[in-house]
Amino acid sequence: MNSDIRKIQFTGRSTYILSLPKKWIEEMNLKAGDHVSISRGSNNSLCITPEQDKRLQDSANEVSTYVMIDEGPNTLKRKIVSIYLSGCNLINLKAKSARIQPIQREAVREVVRRSLIGTEIIADSSDIITIQVLLTLPELSVNTAVRRMFLIASSMHRDALVALKEKNSDIAIGVIRSDDEVDRFSLYILRNLVMATNNERILQEIGLKNPSDCLSYRVTVKSIERVADHASRIASKSMEIQSLIPSAITEKIERLSNLALEVLTSAVEAFLRRDYNLADKIADKSDNVLNLEREIMLFLDSLESKTVGEQDINAGIKLILEDIRRTVEHASDIAESAMNQTVGEIIKVEKK
Repeated sequence: MNSDIRKIQFTGRSTYILSLPKKWIEEMNLKAGDHVSISRGSNNSLCITPEQDKRLQDSANEVSTYVMIDEGPNTLKRKIVSIYLSGCNLINLKAKSARIQPIQREAVREVVRRSLIGTEIIADSSDIITIQVLLTLPELSVNTAVRRMFLIASSMHRDALVALKEKNSDIAIGVIRSDDEVDRFSLYILRNLVMATNNERILQEIGLKNPSDCLSYRVTVKSIERVADHASRIASKSMEIQSLIPSAITEKIERLSNLALEVLTSAVEAFLRRDYNLADKIADKSDNVLNLEREIMLFLDSLESKTVGEQDINAGIKLILEDIRRTVEHASDIAESAMNQTVGEIIKVEKK
């Protein structure tokens, strides 16, 4: 039996007492005088946790998994990421037989270095590699991680446009490399959201109010990650376009880009500040960007492309315009998440 009904009793002048089933106490090896932690959940539930379990909760979350000798590096990387996302603090990778192959060892080092925030390889021998998550939850809240992720993604977008305008391949390469940093924050946040859905205490520690917030944060994180992907694509296309783009066209693209970033910034701020009204205004701003994109497309179609090179430039620019438009669409998704997350608060205000 995992549930029981007990009556709250009043004793003295200000103390309420709730008795616990004897069988539960015995099964959990508790005794009179032991300390328990009582926490109130967001849904007005009460959670009673033995103090010793609370102290050991983080350290007990350990998973060991076997690495097959014939397992390729890409499969191994995906397996490590999946274990990391599950919330494990200690990951032991063991060779089933013989030794861990050099290509597997390098794959582990690469995924830890490039993808997993707050992790270190603390043991590395011929038959076992141990990865530990060293970053504790309060050190980097979900909101802080989302904001850093957004700042990197928006900076990537700006730099990609600079690379396009100046034909600067070094800046373009830097943008593409920055995409890994955005992915690292994405995995870190998703890991915390998975843990928060299973533990009310973790939900509070990472700065969220309700379990339902995890869904809104997941949508926002994936949207920012997509924004970074589109910035990376713009940088790649800027290197593919061989000739300088006429200033009349770059000025229009810059204007579209600035409007897109304005929409994205407003959407992220509305989400992090839980501002329903600000999020509601994003739709109108998005329409302005889409209208400007159509104007630029018509302008490109009106130009007479006499050479194959000019035709290639126009084709590349249209693809870049699509990436900017998709950035605005992802910003709209973030704004929608902000409204879904805060609509309950608006309803309460209206009732008052």
